[in-house]
Amino acid sequence: MLFLALGMLCQVMQCASDHDIGDFPSATNGQKFPWNKMRLPDRILPVHYDLSIHPNLTTLNFTGLVRIQIFVKQETRFIILHSKHLEITKATIASTSDGVTYVESGLYILEYPPYEQIALESAKPLASGEEYVININYAANLSDGFYGFYTSNYRTADGKTRILASTHFEPTSARMAFPCFDEPSFKANFSIKLRREKQHIALSNMPM
Repeated sequence: MLFLALGMLCQVMQCASDHDIGDFPSATNGQKFPWNKMRLPDRILPVHYDLSIHPNLTTLNFTGLVRIQIFVKQETRFIILHSKHLEITKATIASTSDGVTYVESGLYILEYPPYEQIALESAKPLASGEEYVININYAANLSDGFYGFYTSNYRTADGKTRILASTHFEPTSARMAFPCFDEPSFKANFSIKLRREKQHIALSNMPM
């Protein structure tokens, strides 16, 4: 049995701009990570998330694709967002206009685990006042705690053990299920698709 309860409450932290002076930390690959604050910059705003997720209750892991429509408030080459214990396998960006999405281009991925952040670097600056769509493919293990996207089990009346997967995103654990702007000031709408096996049941507190 698969139980998914999807909700969203996130973290409040301090804001800063592109022009803050300070030392920048090193990303996991040794390069400089382009942000040095715990709270995300506000130069980019999420507008809508399209999340597709596929949990595997045999291997206890999951894969996902999140498509985030963003609005650029201030020109930048970097998209800073949250990710925790997720393996980002691919990230692309495309400009949009009047509902039309143009050719995708790849984004360079930098990770800074101490702040649970990733930076997606565009080859060209993202223009102020424009909308774009970023697509992020990723994979992860189901958590063995009770935060993010986690696994648990129960016994039926006839003594059989059933495995389930559930979500708990409060206050800062949405980033364990998909890359996102995991702070309450970054509100956005969501569309969710769940891939499951025939024998599983999916439950949600919002349409899927």
